[in-house]
Amino acid sequence: MIAELSAAMTAIKETAGLAKVINDAKTDAEVKAATIELQNKLITLQAECFSLGDVIRLRDEEAMHLKAKIAEFESFKSESEGYELHKTEAGSLVYSKHLVVNDVQITVNACPSCFQQKKISMLQPGVDKVVKGSYWIHFCPCCNSEFKMDKTPAANKSTPQVRRIDPFGGRGAW
Repeated sequence: MIAELSAAMTAIKETAGLAKVINDAKTDAEVKAATIELQNKLITLQAECFSLGDVIRLRDEEAMHLKAKIAEFESFKSESEGYELHKTEAGSLVYSKHLVVNDVQITVNACPSCFQQKKISMLQPGVDKVVKGSYWIHFCPCCNSEFKMDKTPAANKSTPQVRRIDPFGGRGAW
């Protein structure tokens, strides 16, 4: 932008100098030659002004793009406030936030992959796969990642040992 501005200022200075030459000219030939040179300098000046306008437009677009990025970052920052990395019973890492809804405290879990991409996607209970290895499965609706969460009620109960009683006292039936 500095180069374009400098070129425009030089063209203005040369144009002003040519106007003085025209004013001081004694013959028609000198006036014509100076007039042609003045027209050429004015065309150059016009081109430099267009170039300067293009540079200014590009800078404005870049500034708008950067302002949008800053707004996006600030929006995510406020949206993600309160989320902390949490390890589930199954060992999965998710971002969690405690909220109070209708006087009941709930925990909202967010996908860590989406969170790293500045998106908050709430994990949802599995539909196709509900349980895997005695753990509830939740999935991310944005990236379809699956997460093992808490143990199922059946996994939390200790299963009693079944003991077989041999009616023959270990001697066999025959």
